Amino acid sequence: MQAQIAINTFVKETGGYVAAQLEACTRCGMCAEACHFYLATGNPEYAPVWKIELLKRAYEQRFTLAGRAKLALGIDKPISDEDVAHFSKIVYEACTMCNKCSMVCPMGIQLGPLIHEVRTGFSEAGVVPADLMAVVNKQVEEGSPLGVTDDVYADRMEWVADEWEVELPIDVKGADTLVVFSSIEVMKFPENIAAIARILNAAGEKWTLSTTGREVVNFGFYEGSPERTRMFLQRVFDAVKELGVKKVVVTECGHAYDALRWTSYNIMEVPAGIEITHIVGLIGEYIRAGKIKLKAGAYNNGTLTFHDACKIQRRGGHVKEPREILNILAPQSFKEMTPNKEESICCGGGGGVIAIKEADPIRYAAFELKIDQMRNVGAKTVVMSCSNCRLQFTDCVQHFNLDVKVAGLCQMVAEALEE
Repeated sequence: MQAQIAINTFVKETGGYVAAQLEACTRCGMCAEACHFYLATGNPEYAPVWKIELLKRAYEQRFTLAGRAKLALGIDKPISDEDVAHFSKIVYEACTMCNKCSMVCPMGIQLGPLIHEVRTGFSEAGVVPADLMAVVNKQVEEGSPLGVTDDVYADRMEWVADEWEVELPIDVKGADTLVVFSSIEVMKFPENIAAIARILNAAGEKWTLSTTGREVVNFGFYEGSPERTRMFLQRVFDAVKELGVKKVVVTECGHAYDALRWTSYNIMEVPAGIEITHIVGLIGEYIRAGKIKLKAGAYNNGTLTFHDACKIQRRGGHVKEPREILNILAPQSFKEMTPNKEESICCGGGGGVIAIKEADPIRYAAFELKIDQMRNVGAKTVVMSCSNCRLQFTDCVQHFNLDVKVAGLCQMVAEALEE
């Protein structure tokens, strides 16, 4: 039954574009070398091309003469419930949908989006890992995967404003900019809220937070459910309309930026005339326009490196801004990991993986690639612009007992602001 639901979803999702992608694959396996899970474990099932195997089989068996012939002759087997259950573990626990695999594909196949199509089939079939589904349901019921209800949000914002002595405008109609934080920042890294507020206030930005559109993390996107992805996005867009803002700024969250900035336009109606950007891009604009000034060399003490977030740097293109910032703050101590920028290795915790307890051994194995990178440059501090990455780094630094400080880029900028 689960297999049939998944197959029907695959077939429904397999339009001409997906079919062309599947037909173009030569099975060369080059994508495997781009996958951090494959590199860390050597498990051939973690090769990105294998993660779309059920989508490919469903397409061939339903639409191609060769596929139907193989099925009739017994060369190929129908997709079973056992196949679906097995592949569910692979695509949810050993894939962050970082899409680095697409960069190396000689045929230009967008493997990340295809793997997301597989997740959509599994979501419809109800074979999503229990841990991940529990968090999805929590976001449906409470508005937040970490339990940031209306009351919790109000209390948290009041506490941040008092603790860090910063002004936090909330539900201000007529503001130019809506700033949307992730619950990871609200509950795990509240200093991020204060830091970003200081930066925006220093730049003279007319901005606001929203009580109703407060959560930018989208666990429906991780799950692969278009319905729940739209539901969580709609909450933000309703706040956009209610407050009349012209710009939405996503804070330090990569997948949320991907969902809001690109996916939304393909699955729903987005309010006309709004600009969606990331806080790192906005800080870059502020610096270039002279709206804020940073203390040069404020972090020239101990080697510092930068981790490129897959959805912010590789997908979002915000590659230059962090380096412009760090070359001001730490011109002598900033050293690049290799590979970096668009070719950076994923942290291993994105795509909902960090929410799945059973994925911990694979997640930690993948992070060892980052450990090697940090050690090669002698890093004492690693900086990043994504709080999901920061959560992964913080957890793994503790797990491996590493002598490395994990820092958010916005917090560093706020602490180095010239008065």
